[in-house]
Amino acid sequence: MLDSQLEIVQQAKQFLRDIHIDEYTATVTPHFSGSAGAHMRHVLDHYLALMHGFDSGLVDYNKRNRFSEVESCPKSAMAIWDEIESWLSNICAQPMDAPLQVMSETCIFETQFAQVPSTLARELVFVSSHAIHHFSLLAVIRSLQGKTTPEYFGIAPATATFIRQQA
Repeated sequence: MLDSQLEIVQQAKQFLRDIHIDEYTATVTPHFSGSAGAHMRHVLDHYLALMHGFDSGLVDYNKRNRFSEVESCPKSAMAIWDEIESWLSNICAQPMDAPLQVMSETCIFETQFAQVPSTLARELVFVSSHAIHHFSLLAVIRSLQGKTTPEYFGIAPATATFIRQQA
């Protein structure tokens, strides 16, 4: 599982190395309501929620760092990815069936929370899948900015397998 997690980290870091700060903070309207930086911050929020929640046993995906420096500075986002990479390298030596409780809001019309049992492995699968989803949105943002991203950036592993099988 560590290899797949580190692939996500490396994709994020490559994206951050390849983007200019003006492109990172620009909102491509009317197609998007948030910048590339806002999407990257959102992905990091989920990894940080898992990282910080692992020790206490409660992962709260509602904790967000909106308008933090990570949204406006690719170097700040890179520093957080470095922390996550280090944490992943250590945590993947833990039992993957380590139990966790996960808290998340579940309704947009009123405040409702769900708290459900999970495991470290399941939440690692979730945050990586969530990251890939947002990476695909980042690829669209870059395309609208006239730029490209690496070939498999934002591509789900099952889709990559399908593409390889078609070759």
